[in-house]
Amino acid sequence: MQLSILLLAADRSSVQALAAALTEAGHGVTVATKPEDAVSAAAKYSLVMIDAVAPPVTVADVVTMLRSASPPVEVPVLAVAPSAALDDRIALLEAGADDVIARPFDEPELMARIEALTLQAQRAQIGPGVAAIGDVNRHRLVTLFSPKGGVGTTTVAVNLALVAAESQPNKVLLIDLDLSFGQVASHLNLMPKQTLLELSRDETALRDTELFRTYVIHHASGLHILASPPSPTFSALISSEQVEAAVTRALEAYEVVVVDAGTAVDQRLGVLFSQSESVVVPVVPEIPALNAIHTLLDQLAESGRIGAQTLFVLNHTFSRDLLKQADVETALGSKIASELPYDPIVYLKAVNEGVPVVRGAPRSQPADRFRSLATTVFGTGLVGSLPVAAKPERRGLFGRR
Repeated sequence: MQLSILLLAADRSSVQALAAALTEAGHGVTVATKPEDAVSAAAKYSLVMIDAVAPPVTVADVVTMLRSASPPVEVPVLAVAPSAALDDRIALLEAGADDVIARPFDEPELMARIEALTLQAQRAQIGPGVAAIGDVNRHRLVTLFSPKGGVGTTTVAVNLALVAAESQPNKVLLIDLDLSFGQVASHLNLMPKQTLLELSRDETALRDTELFRTYVIHHASGLHILASPPSPTFSALISSEQVEAAVTRALEAYEVVVVDAGTAVDQRLGVLFSQSESVVVPVVPEIPALNAIHTLLDQLAESGRIGAQTLFVLNHTFSRDLLKQADVETALGSKIASELPYDPIVYLKAVNEGVPVVRGAPRSQPADRFRSLATTVFGTGLVGSLPVAAKPERRGLFGRR
């Protein structure tokens, strides 16, 4: 179970080993040093761990601040007691901590307590900050992003959305927010008459869910698509406020919303990251690209703009990779959630024909990997069974209709 953890510590250097252990276990960790920063950002995380704070504020004070905030922060809170003294532990529990662990503690004990807290919170459905990605009782927003183009972001987004749509037809929306060079419609062999550009000019549709739905196009699979503008020249015309309104309407109208965010780092991306429950980042085994992703995510985490679960997908774009998975994980400082195998034909055929892998080659190894990734992202309750391959259609140039 991969979590997003906010770790509050008075000194970053003193918790480097702790943060490294949590990251090694597959969790995303953000370190905060100021109690007020932790309180303001806590609701975006799966769990808050309070290790130490600078006097005169105490750990119990921070727990009280979290629980008395408006609205109260309801994510699980694990407090670290300075000693095993009974009075210290009771004071933290009375302040509102869900569990207390005393120093010194062993890593296995810490991981067990974190997992138990999270499972308990999910079962009790304490609040939106801790529900599972696969919880069918809530809407889900999944964003796919990479600061480097050509790593397969759109391919992953389209196939994930299609897998979700198999068991939730007409309840899954794929938004192409690569506003300059979006290719979602092309990957699905669609020619949209209306796009995000037309939607952004209709203020009424940005406020009304039913009117919003009139701007989407329908794929034969049951997947709905909101296409990107037809030209890069229109990208600057769509504001972050319009993106936020569009995402809000999308979550009202659909059970699942998948967003291809492209590569642009701007305020519009910040809007997506602040609302997403999961961010999927495709990567390729190249050191410069990996360093860029690591630096970007560190900056976003420091600013509090990303609190979602981050999943890295390693895309093997070459027959022989110079970097092994362990090298990639070291460069990212995080575990790889899934790997896409190298295939010289399947991906190229899918793009040229406009029939994504999970539909055009449903029994291939890449399709299996997409389904496995979809289970990780959405949960087992949302992922449908293997579809029967569709009857081949007569196609023209590059196999397109």
